[in-house]
Amino acid sequence: MPDLEKLVKRIEEIPTLPIVSEKVFLLSSDENVSLPKIASLIEKDQALAIKILKVANSAFYGTLSKVSTIDHALVILGIEEVKSILLAFSIHNFFAEHRDGHFDRTRFWKHSVVCSQIAKYLARYFNIMQDDTLFLSGLIHDMGKVVFDQYFHDDFLKVIDYISTKNGNFSRAEKDILGITHYQVAAKLLQQWNFPEKVTMEVFYHHAPWHDRNYLTGSIIIYLANIFTKLAGFPCLESEKKITIAEFAESKAMGFIVKSGFDLDKPTMEKLLHQIREFLAEERDNMLQFFES
Repeated sequence: MPDLEKLVKRIEEIPTLPIVSEKVFLLSSDENVSLPKIASLIEKDQALAIKILKVANSAFYGTLSKVSTIDHALVILGIEEVKSILLAFSIHNFFAEHRDGHFDRTRFWKHSVVCSQIAKYLARYFNIMQDDTLFLSGLIHDMGKVVFDQYFHDDFLKVIDYISTKNGNFSRAEKDILGITHYQVAAKLLQQWNFPEKVTMEVFYHHAPWHDRNYLTGSIIIYLANIFTKLAGFPCLESEKKITIAEFAESKAMGFIVKSGFDLDKPTMEKLLHQIREFLAEERDNMLQFFES
């Protein structure tokens, strides 16, 4: 097992995250700024403008008409969501270096994008008040895996091999081989980067929301979104352990979620999964290509 102290020190040495379009980010922090002013800045960055339009036109948002202008997109999404897109775009670019093909980054980012969309959809389904953290938390919940792949590559290959040969999961393999998990690494890095505490905690607890004492509802949503993302056919790794609705419906986790106020059972999960798959069928040329072009 690697020296945990050295591993943590290496994480602490990861540089600060550069914000893609810092002007937009700073401008959006001004309470008195107008949406047209932000829109005019975004329109100057074609790649960023495309990302924002992709999100605004997501089938998961239930927008009745096509959003074709940045002004309209800002009204649909709100300034906080646009800031989340900027942060997500920056994280993707920051970890853009590809190693070998053992960990499929395209699959990873698709898993992340689908999770972000399902998180927003579930929040709406369960009538949770507007929560600007869910899109970003869903998008970066597995960021620690990319940190492992980029900065601890050889050990991460052992994690992937462990999962493939034992039909295991990431958390167990990471604990056995690295002594630390992807969600612990992600939370530490997000703290270093001064991300909102709620986002950091939702990422940290996305495998165990029952431990979250401060942001339980959000952590449950990200936990469920991750489950539904895998059920819909978008795992991070093809060989990781599969889950089924039947198994999950009988689990202690389901019992906890129901006790926490979520009206959820096997038929409801089947209905939600059917709806999610319908939305994903519409997203082939939209959100599923969020990090492309």
